[in-house]
Amino acid sequence: FARVEERDVYEVLYRLCKLSMKFDVVDSWVKPDEAMNLQSKVLSLELLLAILGKAGPTFKTSPKFVACVKQHLCMSLLKNGVSSAPKVFHASIQVFVQLILNFKMHLKQEIGVFFTTIFLKILESPNSTFQQKLMVLQLLHKICQDSQTVLDIYINYDCDLEHTDIFAKVLNQLTKIVQSGSGMQHLSAEEEIQMRTKGTEALSAMVVSLLEFTKRVQRNFVFLENGVVTPASMGAVVEGAEKGK
Repeated sequence: FARVEERDVYEVLYRLCKLSMKFDVVDSWVKPDEAMNLQSKVLSLELLLAILGKAGPTFKTSPKFVACVKQHLCMSLLKNGVSSAPKVFHASIQVFVQLILNFKMHLKQEIGVFFTTIFLKILESPNSTFQQKLMVLQLLHKICQDSQTVLDIYINYDCDLEHTDIFAKVLNQLTKIVQSGSGMQHLSAEEEIQMRTKGTEALSAMVVSLLEFTKRVQRNFVFLENGVVTPASMGAVVEGAEKGK
């Protein structure tokens, strides 16, 4: 490490990742002697969330920090992302939001795994709890509010023949929930409405993000009559040259 501070931050990050994986919480109804383990796991994830939220350019670009995130933090999220303990699951989702918003350029393979093996599976499975499904919908709503992230998901997965069509699968799941409900027989009418509302909010955010991107393209690029697309700053020059031919 170039500086002692960087080494210290790395050590804290590494230790928190390990601590967050140390205890297995198998049920949301913990016994008194398990309460401390649950609190330690949740606190570790919350501290990891705080670190990611304050991460600067050095943290986001350093090979050592990126490697720690890929090897240890992602492993922690894979374990805790299927936890039946609501507090652990919620904390894991919050950490994932930070990863996909700020570290997606380093985690293409890992993000794909999270979507296909955890979040989409939870929405598809009739065995998932209402809280799990609702929190995943809240996660998707948060992600869909960022237009660049929505576009990145489409380009990096749906447009890549070697990866699963994550954008399409998310869109299909949200549409299914909005149109047909959760498919869970034991939900109350109020819970079903909550599910559909969250699904609608996520779909709406996705559409708004795509519209924002379209407007950004229209501002920055010019579509000429011959089908050529050129930067707006060069549009008049290129168009004049074409007409002069």
